Amino acid sequence: MRTRFTLSLLSILGSMMMPTAAQEPLKPHVTPRIMTATRQVTLFTDLEKRILTGIQKKDEASLKTLLTDDFEIWMPNSDPIGAEDWISSVMGPYTLKSFRLSDMAARDFGDTVVVKFTREQQADVKGKSDSGEYFVVDVWRKDGESWKLSDRYVTRVSTAIPAAKRSAPRPTGKD
Repeated sequence: MRTRFTLSLLSILGSMMMPTAAQEPLKPHVTPRIMTATRQVTLFTDLEKRILTGIQKKDEASLKTLLTDDFEIWMPNSDPIGAEDWISSVMGPYTLKSFRLSDMAARDFGDTVVVKFTREQQADVKGKSDSGEYFVVDVWRKDGESWKLSDRYVTRVSTAIPAAKRSAPRPTGKD
């Protein structure tokens, strides 16, 4: 009888300890996280590079294949620019020397995908620098089996004011 009581007591105590062990938080394995591009980011990075390469090579025909007929580019403090006007401006005195795309993301809405990215470029227009960093939002529409750019929203990313140009802090009188 005493053995039966001891076994029952051990069994009860053992079952009471099981839930507490299960409640202990597990330490996750620390592994470096590698960010991989989604299929859409890869696809639209390629399309964006094709546009910029077309501008570099002054390849008007390849640019036209990537734009919708009603393409417009939007910039702050200006009216939208249509496809023909934009193409003639980048085929003219505009020289795109180099570019780099980063921070790309794509949002799928079915037959429309909105893509945002940052573009750093070395460029000039009629000898005047147009180099810098730009924030771009593109709207791509499905056209049969291909994608075409319908709208581009672009603005220069403002940089921090250099320390030499910042005004000195005003005294508060509390120092």
